[in-house]
Amino acid sequence: MILYGSDLSPFAARCRMQFLVKDLDVEFLPAPGGLKSDEYKKINPIQRIPALVTDDGACLPESEIICEYIEDLIPEPSLRPSDPAERALMRALSRITDLYYLSALGPLFGQMKPETRDAAIVDKALEATSHSFGFLEHYIGEKGFAAGDALSLADCTLVSAFNLTLPFLGRFGMDEPLRNHPKLDRYWTTIQTEPAAGNTIARMQTALAKARAEGRMMGV
Repeated sequence: MILYGSDLSPFAARCRMQFLVKDLDVEFLPAPGGLKSDEYKKINPIQRIPALVTDDGACLPESEIICEYIEDLIPEPSLRPSDPAERALMRALSRITDLYYLSALGPLFGQMKPETRDAAIVDKALEATSHSFGFLEHYIGEKGFAAGDALSLADCTLVSAFNLTLPFLGRFGMDEPLRNHPKLDRYWTTIQTEPAAGNTIARMQTALAKARAEGRMMGV
């Protein structure tokens, strides 16, 4: 199998964290020709990352779909809680991260330069981000993992998203973004000691340092 993605993409990282837990050997490549190339469009017409090309040649878009496919294909070790309620919470946390937290952050990437920053856009984005932390605080587990008492797909989602974006919020004055969310703060401190999470964090940080050195991630 081939996963098209980027070391700096939290969406690709969540898949790779799952692959690590399952000891799954998947080739990792950048989108051939770039996201907007005709070559990549033939592989994935959505032209986003990640995309998984399976052993039978099918192309699956979207990280959540890829992770669910891998769980169905390789059930053990499982990254889905056996309890139906905890499994639903796992999916809720992933959806909240994607639809509320990461979506709230989106406008901030267009406001990196303080001299051209639109305060109204920043304030609105930070308010939405704070609300999303509240949603996650409500649903996050208290056993050291996002949902249930073991690593799950929700951890793959949160680790990959928080790793790069929590420090990024400091650029906009949110220096301790989890300060008012004790459950979420405890979770983030604890989950980083889990081996697969630590490996994922280290890989993303190495990629970020390289991008900064090459001038590709100014201000992040």
